Amino acid sequence: MHHHLEWYAYTNRLRSLPPAQKVLFSLSALGFALFAHPLVQGLLWLWLILWILGYARIPWRVYALLLGTIMAFWFLSLPALVVQILPNRVLELWASAPLAQLSFGGWSLAVNSESLKQAFTTGLRTAVCSTALLFLVLTTPFPSLLALAARWRVPSFVLEILMLMYRYLFTLLETALTLQLAQRARGGYLRRSHWLLSVSLLAAQLLRQSLYRYQQIHLALLSRGFQGQFRVLRPQSYSYSQRYGLEILVGGSALLVLNTIVA
Repeated sequence: MHHHLEWYAYTNRLRSLPPAQKVLFSLSALGFALFAHPLVQGLLWLWLILWILGYARIPWRVYALLLGTIMAFWFLSLPALVVQILPNRVLELWASAPLAQLSFGGWSLAVNSESLKQAFTTGLRTAVCSTALLFLVLTTPFPSLLALAARWRVPSFVLEILMLMYRYLFTLLETALTLQLAQRARGGYLRRSHWLLSVSLLAAQLLRQSLYRYQQIHLALLSRGFQGQFRVLRPQSYSYSQRYGLEILVGGSALLVLNTIVA
């Protein structure tokens, strides 16, 4: 999957847009979504979707798959956000009556309108912030981000850590998928009784293969004269887009004014 993400980052319609312009827009949208009114968050979400699907021409299935994967963690946290476990004497002090209640002993499982509102607000904020980051991931190649960070005087050791994490994350994922494919070819996941054994073997082999791949990469760097510092590739020059810059300025100002009105 990561190869497809890199392909979209290099071939989308916003590829020629300066990385600094996309980074500032993405981070501004991310920061604004953290405190904006839910109505404004919804409009910002639609605007970001327009940039991803309309301007960048990223397939909607790719965006839906990535966002759905992120929102799955929010869905798993819903019971903790919605259901509250309280003593009955505390439940009686609630300002609003619970919408649903299940009592056992001196305790109750309760759901009220405030908890549902909190879960909805958290989910909407998660979707908007994730979309802002997905816009940056799907439209900007990682070397361009590293070059931009180097131009902004980010310390070299931070860039090296990011580069190594980016490389080894995909190495780990590729190794895991290869091992899992080999196990499936041998019927390792056909029976539930063999599932746990297959997962444990996968974890053991994944650790061994990851260490081996790390040693191979280290030897490859040494054979090419690596002296402890990575050289960041400088991509081609970009030209500032006045059309997109004007839209960001006008659209962001309109959302700020609307948030002031509805807040």
